[in-house]
Amino acid sequence: MSTCTKAPEPTAARRSARVLLLAAGLCGGCANWTYDRVRLGQSLEGAERLMPPATSQRTALGLYHLRADGLGRTDAVVLLATEDRRVSAKLHAVRVERNYGVRTERAYLLRGELDPQLAETQSTGPIDTLRMLARELTEYQGVKPALDAHAWVAAGLARLIQCWPRVEDVGVSAQRLTELFERVPGGGSATLAVDSSGTYRFEYRQGNTTGLP
Repeated sequence: MSTCTKAPEPTAARRSARVLLLAAGLCGGCANWTYDRVRLGQSLEGAERLMPPATSQRTALGLYHLRADGLGRTDAVVLLATEDRRVSAKLHAVRVERNYGVRTERAYLLRGELDPQLAETQSTGPIDTLRMLARELTEYQGVKPALDAHAWVAAGLARLIQCWPRVEDVGVSAQRLTELFERVPGGGSATLAVDSSGTYRFEYRQGNTTGLP
């Protein structure tokens, strides 16, 4: 009988991995900072001042930020607004594909918050509300960066909803669902909670999300 032992990674590979992780973290810091600073209920104008102007733009739904760093990390921040231009929901999706030379690591994270009063979904349950968000984001028509930002977020929403027992309809057409599921694999972990103020807080994590927000 023979046994196999995994050889240690070369020192150069470990150094390369650390450099990639550091660079990805620095590039994603702007999106993290933006998401964390934005508050539900604040004016869209105030939120816009927190968004990186070169990679952000207003839409009919609110605001978006989209940035790919060239090292395999893509960040999408989407803010949804009320009719009087206040932030009703904020969502941050991160997609990472890290090539360390000896292996490739992929991960995805979606985190979000939504105020059902501002979003006018008080009479709708949390899952149905997220289903409505996914539909709204995928039905939006606009410039390609906005469509990509919305798609990265909607893919996470669809996978999150899919995790719930006896829930088959994720709110997205079959054609779009195929595209979204190609972006984000299933099999991740999902959390959805309602805090003391009534705010929905949710996450979907897939792959090795160590180091992601």
